[in-house]
Amino acid sequence: MKSCKFADVSSEKGPSNNILILCDFDGTISTKDTVNRLIREHLVAPEWRFHVKRYMRGDIGSREVYEAVAPLMRMSRDDLDNFVNKHSSLDPDFPAFLQWAIDRGIDVKVVSDGFDATILTLFRKHGIRDLEIFANSLILLDDGKVLIESPYFNPSCGKCGTCKSGILRKFRNEYNKIILIGDGESDRHAASESDMVVALKELFIYCAKERIPALRAEGFREIPGLLTRRIEAVTFDLDGTLLDSLDAITEAFNYMFSKLGYPLMTAEEVVRKTAISLIDFVKSFLKPEEAELGIKIFRDYYDTIFLKKTTMMGGAKETLEALNGNVLKGIVTNKRGRYARILADHFDLSGNMELIIGAEDGFRAKPSGDMFEAFMKSVGIDRDKTIYVGDAPLDIKAAQNAGIDAFAVAGPIFSAEELALHQPRRVLSSISELLDALEPVV
Repeated sequence: MKSCKFADVSSEKGPSNNILILCDFDGTISTKDTVNRLIREHLVAPEWRFHVKRYMRGDIGSREVYEAVAPLMRMSRDDLDNFVNKHSSLDPDFPAFLQWAIDRGIDVKVVSDGFDATILTLFRKHGIRDLEIFANSLILLDDGKVLIESPYFNPSCGKCGTCKSGILRKFRNEYNKIILIGDGESDRHAASESDMVVALKELFIYCAKERIPALRAEGFREIPGLLTRRIEAVTFDLDGTLLDSLDAITEAFNYMFSKLGYPLMTAEEVVRKTAISLIDFVKSFLKPEEAELGIKIFRDYYDTIFLKKTTMMGGAKETLEALNGNVLKGIVTNKRGRYARILADHFDLSGNMELIIGAEDGFRAKPSGDMFEAFMKSVGIDRDKTIYVGDAPLDIKAAQNAGIDAFAVAGPIFSAEELALHQPRRVLSSISELLDALEPVV
């Protein structure tokens, strides 16, 4: 284990929160993943391709690759320094993040399946010291030869050079909460055992798919705020998020299609193609001269069925009731505002909603952010303390256009993995997870 001291930072900590943050290095602290380039640029024999191909096929793990290619490498201390200066770049907000953690009494340790020498070289360049580092050891010999050792691999698995899960378990009894910050494949096993993941890049998609609680982050500038913020206002999509209205909407659209001689749609097609407002949808799918008639046919028929064929989504009622008095709530939907308010009254939701806004209420429909602007102005809550909870990519885009975070709820149409690709702040497996997701992590 290597250590280095963070320059110009007091070693005196405030009251301990008994929290540990484990930070990946390559692609996380260092904005570039340098491991592959470091190896490739210092190889002197062609046999390395065989070992890399075995790794790419999944036949061997990183530890075996390192052991195989180390004898084929040549590198001096100057070579390493020049490489780090050229190819490794510290996230410019990482020092401020460290200061924030120190001020809060939060311990930070580096866990990497890369090389300690690369990490230490970059840290020295930026005056960072006294961080515990768990990584593979890159040893540069006087004759230019290279040794790579993996002191933190797990013998029972042996794939990764550094077993991040093993390191997490090592500290599990010492901390009340362990947070992982990472970006890639080597972080996956540790992610599944962390109390919370702050995920960059592909790791966020993996966590969504595996139902691992994760906050998506672009870099260290965002992380302190994400971990500590208190949400004060929550806006909800209606259809597919709070209400199961799919049968009613599908039936009404297919009634319209049948009357006008168009092919019918499946429920999934309806969800994927009609997330826009009714007027925009009709203009897109019907002949211009039939649009006005199509809207009338849809609404006349929908009026006869929407109350009896709409139900609450599982867990929605309980979640909304638990939020009463804790956050300000509203509904922002592309459903016509009149229908939204009737449904909210029908399901006894209106009394605890600050504002219910829908299509034709004088605002542009989603993905415009206009309705969110109206909600925030009405309740007087800033963007960084407001979120939108929805179930579709359109909801995520609309929230982004309004400058607020989206919490996406996976469902039968849009999977967690698909939603994660659109970069919400969080992906929830069900709306019942929202209560815990609103709590500050730190």
